[in-house]
Amino acid sequence: MEILKKVYALYPTRGLKCDGCSLGENYYGDEICNLYHPQHSLKIKVCAKNNNVQQECKLCRINLPKMYYYCSICDFAIDLICVKKEVKKEIGDSKIHEHLLSLVPEMVSFTCHLCQVLDDRFPFVCNLCDLSFHQDCAESISEINYSCHPQHPLKRFTRVPNRTGENCCLCGNKLHNVFYHCSVCNFSVDINCVKNPPPFSLLQPKAHEHPIILMPQRSFVCNACGMDDDPNPYFGIWDGIELEGISETNIELKSYEVVEEGLIKHSSHQNHVLKLNEESDADVEAIVCEACVYPVFCGPFYSCTECDNYILHQKCAHLPKKKIDSFYKMDITLFPCDKMETILGLCEVCQHFFQGFRYITKDDITLDMRCGSISEPFFHESHPHHPLYIDFTGNKTCKACGDEATFILSCQECGYFLDIKCPFLPNKVKHKYDKNHFLFLCYGKNPSDQYLCEICEEELNSEKWFYRCDECCITFHIKCTLGDLISLKQIVDAEPIKLEVIRNIHMTRLVCAVCHSRCHFPYMLKCSSPLGMDTLCSLQCFRQKYFHKMTPLYELSI
Repeated sequence: MEILKKVYALYPTRGLKCDGCSLGENYYGDEICNLYHPQHSLKIKVCAKNNNVQQECKLCRINLPKMYYYCSICDFAIDLICVKKEVKKEIGDSKIHEHLLSLVPEMVSFTCHLCQVLDDRFPFVCNLCDLSFHQDCAESISEINYSCHPQHPLKRFTRVPNRTGENCCLCGNKLHNVFYHCSVCNFSVDINCVKNPPPFSLLQPKAHEHPIILMPQRSFVCNACGMDDDPNPYFGIWDGIELEGISETNIELKSYEVVEEGLIKHSSHQNHVLKLNEESDADVEAIVCEACVYPVFCGPFYSCTECDNYILHQKCAHLPKKKIDSFYKMDITLFPCDKMETILGLCEVCQHFFQGFRYITKDDITLDMRCGSISEPFFHESHPHHPLYIDFTGNKTCKACGDEATFILSCQECGYFLDIKCPFLPNKVKHKYDKNHFLFLCYGKNPSDQYLCEICEEELNSEKWFYRCDECCITFHIKCTLGDLISLKQIVDAEPIKLEVIRNIHMTRLVCAVCHSRCHFPYMLKCSSPLGMDTLCSLQCFRQKYFHKMTPLYELSI
C-alpha cells in the first residue's frame, strides 16, 4: 500500500506478525464506508513504529494496532479485523426474543435486557417491546456442545462465577457480557472462540507422525519451540494399540460375571455363587451389605448360596471394577472388604469415615464406594427433569439436608444442589419406633406444613428431606433415623484406642461423653483407651475428642 511506504520501509519477510491486522495477506482500501458508522467514510491511518496508539476499537474494545480506520470528525476508530466482519442489520431468529431485532448503528447508551449490562454502543432493539440487546446476547443460546470441550455441554453465563478466571481459557481475552462456561471443569470461552474454535485435532506429518489432540488448560513446554507461554497444548496420545471400533472413553470393567439368570460370580467373593433375591424378609438391620455397609432393608440384593452372611445390594454388586472417577479424572480400582474389612477409611472427597468397598487410585487416593461410583451426568429421582454435575465452585447449601458442602452435585439449569452423601440415602428403611411398617424418604413437602420428629420430638424442616411412615402418618429426621455411624460396622483396634460400633437398644438411653446428651441415634461408638471407656453418639463427637490422638485413619486396622 502506498500509504505504508510514507511511514515504513517495506521489504519481503516471513514468520513475523503484522502489526496492522495480525494477518497481512488481504488488501485494505485507503477509504471505506462501514455500516457501524454510516454518516462518514473511514480513512486508513498508520502510526509510526515509535508512536503508541492510545485508542481502542469501537467494536471489539481491544487496543488499536499501528494501522486502523478512523473518522477524524467523530473520533471513531475501528481495527482492520473488525472492518472485515459481516455487519448484521437485523436478527430475526433470536432464541431469547420472539420479535425482530434491528441494529442501531450509533454510539448510544442502553441496558441489555439479557445480561443487564449498561453499554454505550450499537444495540439491537425490538421496536415493539422497547427492549435492547447486545448482538452477542441476542444471538446466544442457553447451552452449546463445544468441539474443544466435548465431555460436557457449556452453559451461557452473563456473570463470571466466583473462583473462576476472568479470561477466556482459549484465547486469554477478558470475558465480557456473555460467554459460555462449564462449572464442572471451570472452563470458560468467549463468544469469538465459540464462533471460531481452534481445531480439536490436527494431523501435521512434518511435525509429528500421529494425530494431536487439543488439551486445554494444561501447563506444558512445547516440543517444537521450547516455550511455555500457551496453556492450551496439542498432544500425541497414541498408545501403540489399534482400537478400531472400540470407544476409548469407556474403560469401565465389570466386577462380576453372569453364571445364569439370577446367579453371578462377584470379584469380591470369587469362590462362591451369589443369588439374586427380590425382597428381604429380615428384621430391622439384621443383614448388612458388604459393599456400602448399609442395612439391607429390602431387595433386590444378592446373597451367597453357601455363606449365610455375605450380602450385596444389587446396585453395589453392579459397580464397575475399574473406571475413571469424576472428581480427579483418574483411573480407580474397586477393592472389596475381604481384603480391607478391618480398615477404617477416610474418603478424600466427602471426608467421611467408612468401611466396606472402596475405590483407590495408583497414587493411593481413596474414595468410598458412594463417591467413587458417581458418574456424569448424574441422575436422581428427587430432581428428575435435569441431570446433575459435580460443582467445585465453592460452598453451596444442600437441598436435602441444609448443610454447606464444597463438593456438590449441581443442576446447571435451575440451581438445585445436593451434597455428595445425600443422593445415596436409602429410599426405604425400618426403625424400632415403627417396627411394622417401612419408612419412606420424602424429598421435601409444602413449607407451610408442620411436622415433628417422632424420635427427638423436635420440629423438622418440611422443605428438607425426611423419613415418613405413610401408614401411621409420622415423620422422622434423617439423622435421628440413621445416625452418622451407619457406614461403620467393624471393631477397629488402633493403639491406644479401640473402637466398636454398638446398637443403641438399651432401655435407658446412654449419655454421650462429649455432648452430654442422651443419644437417640440407632448406633453409638464405644471407645476404649488406657484412660477408660467412653460412649459417643456421633462421629462429630468422636472427632472432637479423639481425632488428634490417633494415627491417620486410613492406617487403622485390627
